[in-house]
Amino acid sequence: MGALSFMGYIQGEGRQQSSLFPPTLEELVPEDHLVRVIEAYVARLDLQALGFSKAEPLKTGRPGYDPADLLKLYLYGYLQRIRSSRRLEAECQRNVEVMWLLGRLAPDFKTIADFRKDNSAAFQATCRTFVQFCRQVGLISGQLVAIDGSKFQAVASQRKHLSLTKLKRQQAKLEAQIARYLAELDEADRSEAAEVVDRSAVKAALQQLESRHADNLTAQALMEVQGLEQFVVGESEARMMRTHQGARVAYNVQNAVDGEHGLIVHHAVTQDGSDNQQLEPMAKAAQAILAQEELTVTADAGYSNGEQFQACDDAGIAAYVPENRGINNKGDDTPLFDRSAFSYDVENDQYQCPAGQWLPLKQVNGLQRIYAVRGDCTACPLKSRCTKAKRRHVTRHVHEAAFERMHQRMQVHPEMMVRRRSIVEHPFGNLKQWILGNGRFLLRQLQGARTEMALAVNAYNLKRAINVMGARRLIELLG
Repeated sequence: MGALSFMGYIQGEGRQQSSLFPPTLEELVPEDHLVRVIEAYVARLDLQALGFSKAEPLKTGRPGYDPADLLKLYLYGYLQRIRSSRRLEAECQRNVEVMWLLGRLAPDFKTIADFRKDNSAAFQATCRTFVQFCRQVGLISGQLVAIDGSKFQAVASQRKHLSLTKLKRQQAKLEAQIARYLAELDEADRSEAAEVVDRSAVKAALQQLESRHADNLTAQALMEVQGLEQFVVGESEARMMRTHQGARVAYNVQNAVDGEHGLIVHHAVTQDGSDNQQLEPMAKAAQAILAQEELTVTADAGYSNGEQFQACDDAGIAAYVPENRGINNKGDDTPLFDRSAFSYDVENDQYQCPAGQWLPLKQVNGLQRIYAVRGDCTACPLKSRCTKAKRRHVTRHVHEAAFERMHQRMQVHPEMMVRRRSIVEHPFGNLKQWILGNGRFLLRQLQGARTEMALAVNAYNLKRAINVMGARRLIELLG
């Protein structure tokens, strides 16, 4: 029985137990801990050159917090999925790792929040600086860059979204309701049973409807004057966009990711709901950051754009993007010849149809060049297989040659789409599910979204570099 008295659970120290040598913060933090990497990283930054406010201490007045400490706090927070300034304030008071990082400083939430709000451009510059460091130490090769976009929800909810189409639909409903109430009052005036109708209640409801109708017309007028198709109350720079979860008020975040270790070379937060205008700016930005005369990039079919294909070719950027073009209507019964059945004469800028007739250039409509026979196709024996109109028209994109070069590149390297997925989708998964938690911004407007994304991308790249090189090696290189 005596032996049983020694059995039980592992016991902790008594709360009143004294220690001859109390442990220091330095002893509590391992040598390869994340906070030591953050410390080494921030220590090498020139915060004044990066544009941080109060980077030079004031000679008079009450001293403020060093922006280096607040930057370290935010990097730690985003790496640990802690973005709220109130939660970061709490971490300063209870988290041993943060105590080590900040030397037991405990700024209040307002100071923490203002630092993030006031240093948007500096956060973005800091993110670019770490990309340059990764380039220097060989973490970024620049051999292949994958580009992709994803929608991140804005602060404003779907209920705050207005569009001219939605307002006109609401206007029609309000006018129908107003007409119904007016009809009820007219019927009450004519009916002998008028006393059963609560005229005051009907008039009050009618007045409320008319007020909403007036507000609706005012909103429409203001949007038309400003040339707006949509507007989000409380966050005017956000846009309604299609996502996998349906329509959401969001921003479109673009990433250019290096194929070597999956680090984000460049990112951008845009208002464009689609990606077909993003290939050229993202590719050129990545090329400038990598300082390369030539660059190979890949993206999905959402980036298909002949004008941008040509711009990339001119800039020495070899892009691999599947074509995404409209399909001609082939009719209901008999399949009609598509454009591939027509041969193009480059020297004379004309097409030859399957029957041997020439289709010279008829007109240019925007980015489309339209070709047609000079007469009509009535007597052609192949007309039933070619067109139901009097004559056949063939369209050619102004940058058709760029489309053709793209098609040839994709035929030679069809594996580019598999490589694209393996490179670019992993960073977005981390940004949405790990660093930003629910994939939704906390700060409003484009500047707020760009601030948060710069912090998130910096945190992702830092975490990725640690995973690839190890904390100890990275600390050595940063030092």
